[in-house]
Amino acid sequence: MGTSDRLELHEREVAIPGILVVGRYRHSYAHRGLTLHSHPGCVEVCYLARGRQRYRLNGRVYDLCGGDQFITFPDEDHDTAGEPQDKGVLYWLIVRVEPERAPLLFLDRTRARDLKRALLALPTRQFPARGDAGALLEDAIARLLDRPGALDRLHVASLLVQYLLGTVAAGTAARERTVSEVVQHSRQFVAEHLGEPITVSQLAQAVGLSVPRLHSRFRQEIGMPPGEFILRSKIEQAKVLLGDSDLSVTDIAHSLGFSSAQYFATAFKRLTRTTPTSYRQSIRGSSKPQTGS
Repeated sequence: MGTSDRLELHEREVAIPGILVVGRYRHSYAHRGLTLHSHPGCVEVCYLARGRQRYRLNGRVYDLCGGDQFITFPDEDHDTAGEPQDKGVLYWLIVRVEPERAPLLFLDRTRARDLKRALLALPTRQFPARGDAGALLEDAIARLLDRPGALDRLHVASLLVQYLLGTVAAGTAARERTVSEVVQHSRQFVAEHLGEPITVSQLAQAVGLSVPRLHSRFRQEIGMPPGEFILRSKIEQAKVLLGDSDLSVTDIAHSLGFSSAQYFATAFKRLTRTTPTSYRQSIRGSSKPQTGS
């Protein structure tokens, strides 16, 4: 079905003041989504290095793509809005910010207080990360896994300070993610040809780029390669058809240019963690009579 690598290091393993969790997943297929939860007294900083992910916070849905960060403040309920944890690479860091005088990252009291206040003052919850975010987190995780001593933990703390300062800088700038005209054109082409078996080569030719250049643009601007974007666009349209039409699963597969219903069902489950039939039942309600309370 694919590969999955999930790592979560907790407070006792990290042994750095104020850091409750350092986590990372690398999923090649969708996993069970997050239920509603919160982090009392803590800020959670997520960095989506690759892929897409949906979160719901305070009634608003945030759609992240590769390169985005997402912040939750203390005691805020959040989940993945009924969606799975998507394929991709995601890092998360849970930082204790309350009480304000509690130690953080071996910083002196004044600097720890200033960093906490800066995190809590971020004006937006979703924004593009700085370019070094992934490298800093990977270095920190590698050192934590290598049986670190006291000086190694100090080095990890310095990496996390750099990461959080970068987060503050990126979130304060709060710049909008921009999409170039060629990527907009690519999106339009895919939307207009969902019923066809679109190849990346065809898409590149349609927008006047080489295949490597198209890959680079898509990864940089929307966090995924063009082939992945084409497939996801078809699956999103399949969801609409499963909910709004009485077409069979096979007919939907053929209408979206899939070579077979089996391939369609496999791709659908990989991206949604459910089968097309189960998805249709879930959004229409089960036709079976309910028993019990």
